[in-house]
Amino acid sequence: MNKSSKYTVQLLQFLESEENYPAMLEWIEDLPELDQPGVFREMQAFYKERYLKTGEQDWLDKANFIANGIEDFEEEILDNKLDKALFMMQFDNVEFEAEKVELFLIQSREAVIKIILSNPENRKEMMKIAQQIIKLEKESGIYDPANWIEIL
Repeated sequence: MNKSSKYTVQLLQFLESEENYPAMLEWIEDLPELDQPGVFREMQAFYKERYLKTGEQDWLDKANFIANGIEDFEEEILDNKLDKALFMMQFDNVEFEAEKVELFLIQSREAVIKIILSNPENRKEMMKIAQQIIKLEKESGIYDPANWIEIL
């Protein structure tokens, strides 16, 4: 591979064995969103390099499979970031009533906890949301760890 990034060594360790693929995908999901397409591009380059060295079609098929999804994946990430930025811009210079903010956070907390407890397969994603709510609770001064005891 010509280009290497701060993730190259870790990526190559995962790629050494196909048994590591589930852990690798989880590792990639935990990376900053904007870094993920670059890691997939490195993976694609690694597979192409393997194909050129071995001539095994499987490596080229894997490289092409990844290549076909990278741009769409990257565009989706950027679209989500834009949507979030536009959403947040709607609230610039808006003053919130403290009681309404507190009620919103309480309702959000209760909903997230309920989803985590009733739907464990979404736990990872919902825990990210829970962490954001906890951060907002701390910033607004209403955080109480006892409210989160069921999932923390």
